[in-house]
Amino acid sequence: MTIKRYGKDNSSLLSHKTSFFEDNQMHINKQKEMREVYLKQPRREKCKNCNTKFKDKVDFIKDSIEYIICEQCCHLNGAYEDTESFCEQIYTIESGAKYAENYKEDDLFNYNQRTTDIYIPKAEFLLNILSSIDLKLDPYGLRYLDFGGGVGFFVSAMKKMGVSNIKGTDVSYSQVEYGNNMIGEKLLSTHTLEETINFIERVNTDVISMIGVLEHLKTPRDVLKGIKNNKNIKYIYISLPLFSLSVFLEIISTEVFHRQLSGGHTHLYTEESIKYFCKEFGFEIIGEWWFGTDVVDLFRHISVTLESESNSSRELFKHKFLPLINALQLEVDKKHFSSELHLVLKKN
Repeated sequence: MTIKRYGKDNSSLLSHKTSFFEDNQMHINKQKEMREVYLKQPRREKCKNCNTKFKDKVDFIKDSIEYIICEQCCHLNGAYEDTESFCEQIYTIESGAKYAENYKEDDLFNYNQRTTDIYIPKAEFLLNILSSIDLKLDPYGLRYLDFGGGVGFFVSAMKKMGVSNIKGTDVSYSQVEYGNNMIGEKLLSTHTLEETINFIERVNTDVISMIGVLEHLKTPRDVLKGIKNNKNIKYIYISLPLFSLSVFLEIISTEVFHRQLSGGHTHLYTEESIKYFCKEFGFEIIGEWWFGTDVVDLFRHISVTLESESNSSRELFKHKFLPLINALQLEVDKKHFSSELHLVLKKN
């Protein structure tokens, strides 16, 4: 049985993502820098999700990058590889310091506020699913590891929820150091990109979480295979970016920062490609939470575009549109056209 949930209040997200509205040009400049790096990589010949060789076709072009929908599993692939060089320039300790700044908060109050607003609901979702599938299972007695957890927001949230056996790991020393300072305990540690597969195969934990991580990995199939082969891991909690409404907004809007399909997001999951890898690696979906920020993206695209117009038109649009966001997004979520999906998986 799969427990399904739809929708999420977007008001807190709007308060945490003001930079996307206020610093649009700065984000566009960074987007262009990463695009140029990506375009220099070798062509991708096989699907990132199922490893099927591509036929000679391109489905659409966005921001000068070609994209291909896999005919085998319907996964959306950028036309170039996530090479080791590409990953290192964006995510490693040396080159990833600037990237890490996007996720840092200025002080403990803001760190805790972000934990409460964005990550406590994720922790509640995971714990509720685990407690619902088996009345004999005590989710608070399990061991948890947040893989690729950055500055530790999810670790902090799980700790606040009363989970005692929780740790996190990331490749960025700067993020780990910052996160441990904010949490007040050394619950986060580092691992190298080269250690990823070996680490996954050997880690001693009951539950592994990867929130916004799988899509950034050079070889996500190897990571999923490593989880399958690790007899300690019983449950997986992942969030994945989806080929959603936001992508089509980005196709038609070149002067507004592309949040969903750009930078480190060189490929996106679909409902079909998720079912494909679950079947291949023996994962049972026991919990789904469909929610997205597509309508927030629509609001942002219109708001930023209206900056060149009179202030009264922007304010009028904001006044009229803000009360509609949650209701509109819920309908998008129910149709499985949202930008994000959270999954709790059980290993068969």
